[in-house]
Amino acid sequence: MQKLLDTATATDLLSGLAGGEFSSRELLEAQFDRIDSYNPSINAVVAFDFERAEAEAVAFDDARANGETPDSALAGLPMTVKDCFEATGMPTTAGSPTLADHVSDTDADLVTALRQGGAIVYGKTNVPLFAGDHQTFNDVYGVTRNPWDPERTPGGSSGGGAASVACGFSPIEIGSDIGGSIRVPAHFCGVFGLKPTHGVLSDRGHVPPPPGTLSHGDLAVCGPLGRSVADLQLVFDELLKVNAFSHVPGAALPPTAGDASVSGLRVGLWADDPMAPVSSGTAATVTGFAERLGELGAEVHNEIRPDLSTESLHDTYLGLLSPVMMAGVPEAVFESLRSTDPADNTLSGKMARFGTSTHRDWLRADEARHRAMASWARVFETVDIMVAPVAQTPAFLHNNELAYQDRVIDVDGVDRPYGEILYWAGLATMPLLPVLTIPAGLVDGLPCGVQLIGPRWSDHTLLSIGAAICRELSISFLPPTLITG
Repeated sequence: MQKLLDTATATDLLSGLAGGEFSSRELLEAQFDRIDSYNPSINAVVAFDFERAEAEAVAFDDARANGETPDSALAGLPMTVKDCFEATGMPTTAGSPTLADHVSDTDADLVTALRQGGAIVYGKTNVPLFAGDHQTFNDVYGVTRNPWDPERTPGGSSGGGAASVACGFSPIEIGSDIGGSIRVPAHFCGVFGLKPTHGVLSDRGHVPPPPGTLSHGDLAVCGPLGRSVADLQLVFDELLKVNAFSHVPGAALPPTAGDASVSGLRVGLWADDPMAPVSSGTAATVTGFAERLGELGAEVHNEIRPDLSTESLHDTYLGLLSPVMMAGVPEAVFESLRSTDPADNTLSGKMARFGTSTHRDWLRADEARHRAMASWARVFETVDIMVAPVAQTPAFLHNNELAYQDRVIDVDGVDRPYGEILYWAGLATMPLLPVLTIPAGLVDGLPCGVQLIGPRWSDHTLLSIGAAICRELSISFLPPTLITG
């Protein structure tokens, strides 16, 4: 069983359960044995509900033994969820000491969808404080490490989830993303991730905002992480069945027109940018990925971009992101930020100004967003997907001693601002576009993924395109060095 968990996808495990190759309880116990072996050095799974999970697994096995055939897509599959999603009877801390004793008495909408789909939610995975970093560490559960190199971060904020999937603790995960929080961990850990179109999946029961919040947030989305595109499609279809507080019911999403093919696919390539320069290895991997598509018959367009300056696109993103991030800060801190120098154009300066802006300012930023959305729509008249980096580099060394604004990332020997990761995240987040992240290769022995950005509402088609790309380029999950030795 342990050998199977090295590479098995959720689809593989569900097939094994359906075929009687192993029971749900045996699978759950194998995952816990794996956690006992590897989690002490990774610290990905930080809270457990073993008794409930075992009871659910036994009930599933008994039902199957009695000849009952479950009609739920995830029947009997044990899994973890990010410690930002409320799950009944389990802690939901969002990495904050102020919530260290908070035990949920309800399920987030997406946890409800997973349970209704037959999944067995047995644990929670680690996050940074209030899911607000590109690394995963907090004062409640400590630091989560990358299974490819424990000296490096698995990314954030869904870093524990991506590491859990990579290590085989869980075949699938549910993450959330406002600044790359699904995409960066998928990229750093060598797994697959889907950032859906904004508003398609419910975020009710996600913390932050505070537990009990009913409103639907701007920019942020929830979505799956897994070991294949098929896994993402499987879970996405289940999550779409709970539509509360979504802008568009899942059933209204345009269906896939059929199996996609690389031949004839129209591909935009955005491999680097002066706003956030990427490493030579990252640029080569992203470019090489597009070139391989071209060799298989895709049309690759190297120059197509939205017809707005990259600086204006990024500032619009920051203008919308900052109020979301500042909504929960203490009043005294908020008031102090109002005095930020108007000439301060650092990331922290812009975030402070945008985060304390008026509603009039926000309306102007929202109009700029809609102009960007229109510009992206024109891009997608020419291409089907845009290929771009996820971040400037593969996973970097733990860098959590300095404040966010004081950190740097080494990009080919040059110290670049840490916050430049937000540039590559914001390209698709600000205009509310779906993004599929898939592994594209290794750079210096570390995973390097790519963003496949698609038109708004094209989630199913984007997954179909991603499946075709993986099939024709022979891309599949590669277990990390922690597992392979």
